[in-house]
Amino acid sequence: SRKDRRCATSLLARRSCAYSATMRCAIFLAGVAAVQLETQMNANPIRRVVSMLQSMQKKVEKEAEEEEALFAKFECSCDTSTKELTASVADEKQQIDDLSTAIETDSAQKKQVDEELVKHNAERDEANKVVAEATSLRKKENKDFESESADLKANLDAMKKAVAAIEKGTSSAFLQTTDGAALLKAVSGAADDDKETITEYFQQGSQGAGSDEIVGILKTMVEEMSDRLAEIEKAEAEAAANFAGLSSAKSKEIEAATQAIEDKTARTGELAVKIATDSNDLKSVQGALAADESYLEELTKDCAEKKKLYEEAKQTRADEVVAIADTIKILNSDDALELFKKTVPSPSLLQVQESNKALKSKALSMIASARGSVASPQLDLISLALRSKKVSFDKVIKMVDNMTEALKKEQSDDDTKNDYCKEELHKAEQAKKELQHKLMTLSNEMQDHNDNLDRLRNQVAELEQGIKDLDKAVADATAQRKEEHDEYVQEAAENRGALQILEFARNRLNKFYNPKDYKEAPKRELTEEERMYSAYGGDIGTTPAPGGIANTGAMAFVEVSAHSSDEDKPAPPPKVGGFKKNNASKGVLGMIDMIVQDLKTEVQEAEFEEKNAQEDYEKLMADSAAKRAADSKSISAREGAIAEREQDLQEAKDTSSAKMKELQENQEYTSEVHQTCDFLLENYSKRKEARAQEMDGLKKAKEILSGADFSLVQTSNFLRRRQ
Repeated sequence: SRKDRRCATSLLARRSCAYSATMRCAIFLAGVAAVQLETQMNANPIRRVVSMLQSMQKKVEKEAEEEEALFAKFECSCDTSTKELTASVADEKQQIDDLSTAIETDSAQKKQVDEELVKHNAERDEANKVVAEATSLRKKENKDFESESADLKANLDAMKKAVAAIEKGTSSAFLQTTDGAALLKAVSGAADDDKETITEYFQQGSQGAGSDEIVGILKTMVEEMSDRLAEIEKAEAEAAANFAGLSSAKSKEIEAATQAIEDKTARTGELAVKIATDSNDLKSVQGALAADESYLEELTKDCAEKKKLYEEAKQTRADEVVAIADTIKILNSDDALELFKKTVPSPSLLQVQESNKALKSKALSMIASARGSVASPQLDLISLALRSKKVSFDKVIKMVDNMTEALKKEQSDDDTKNDYCKEELHKAEQAKKELQHKLMTLSNEMQDHNDNLDRLRNQVAELEQGIKDLDKAVADATAQRKEEHDEYVQEAAENRGALQILEFARNRLNKFYNPKDYKEAPKRELTEEERMYSAYGGDIGTTPAPGGIANTGAMAFVEVSAHSSDEDKPAPPPKVGGFKKNNASKGVLGMIDMIVQDLKTEVQEAEFEEKNAQEDYEKLMADSAAKRAADSKSISAREGAIAEREQDLQEAKDTSSAKMKELQENQEYTSEVHQTCDFLLENYSKRKEARAQEMDGLKKAKEILSGADFSLVQTSNFLRRRQ
């Protein structure tokens, strides 16, 4: 990790500083060592061993303390990370359980809502079907009622008039009238005897059966028919009331089912979106859980291994301390010290093969040749020791060995650091390339997301504009259709008025010129209330004269200005000599017939055009509604895609920001490595060559100094004891 690399870099810096500090302190330590060396050379060897053991003991104990402190920090880090990861894993498992439960619950709820939608649709269809069947049945019942009611009323009217004719004594001529024909039709359903009796009476007049018997029969029939009329009117009223109640109840059911369908359609859509969102969250949490569990397993294993190694090292160090302590105790005992005084003499320098001056000169020459162009305080210290008259060759050789070991260690450190620097710089460069490649890939992805978002937003905008244009076109078409329909209604009303006037005029002419073609004005159609009122004996009045233009019943649709001319003056009285019908009436009636035929043709054409226009308009409305629904669905789908693309874009942006931060950290780390390593990498060969030159000179100097013949002699006390 970056933290570990920083620590490694800091370690290299500290080693470099430690190396410089060693160089600065070498002269001081060498001076102290030169003063103490003679004393150590002349001291008791056992004492020197004990001192070395005590130094080793202190060093081991210090290392144990340092390692214990480091392990405590490591153990604390392990515990903290393990607790955090364990809590995170537990939380993620809980989230997975919650999301799984939510998805399962929402899926079950959506399934239930979908089933309820099917049920509500079926209920609404069934209610519509019941209403349609009830409406059809009601129309049939009403039609049957109207037919029977009309027959009963006509029959009652004919019978009442027949009774009145019998009572007035004018029954013989009654059958020749329209009411007489209606009477024969009315009695056709009576018993054969009654029917025959009534027919004979009216055909024979007063010569037939008695009028009282006939009146009785007719009144009995009137009473029966009145009862039947009242019965069917009551049944009709009840059927109408039942139909109204059924229609009202079914309308409420249809309205409730429609509202439930709309609500549950919205609910099932919301549940579908929630299920999809929870499913995505579940996948993310499952991925995070797998990563955390894997890391927790690795962390637990690593911490356990490190703890095991620490316990082994701790036990080994404890054994080492015990061994050193036992050895010191053995060597420091009074009996052992007393024995060592008698048996182990102190060393003394007796003689050498060559003179010290010659050896020192050669050794100094070798050390001088090892200097090279680089200043070396250690070499200066050794040269100073050689020039000193009080420093023995053993001390100088020891200094040479120490310096040689130091140079080897420095070279080893440089080699390690050189390899480390090259490896770290290579890793940093590779990481930089990978990050740059990843950033380029993310940039392309973000560009693709932006392009897709622009395309989707443009499509949504086009669809929304299309819906607006479609709504405007539908509104314009509706306004145009309404205007055309209003014109058709106006024109149809005017044509009907014109036809009505022409028919009325032709009928009026026929009344005078062609009586056989004259048609009586139809009786006024009674309302339901009037029929019921009349059935119970109420007086609804006579049929009013038709209003409108010239009392024809036709209404005026245009304003006609009043005018006055000679034509409005009354015609002069006819000439004396008798009246004769005008033959020009035939031409007038023929022209009226032509005009009527033209108007009927025009009405048929207008109806055909209106029907086609209405069908085209309904087809346009259906097609527009289907297109609007499809476009709205496309907008919803694209808006969902836009939301997904925006989420992907945000994730790519977040990843890009993280990678940019990693790239910046990589650059900072590379800069730190360069600051630490550039000097070593640039001067590695020179430093290595200089050390090799120094070690070669030291080796030759040691060989020169080691060529001297040293011999040890016993001290005077030892000689006296031997004598």
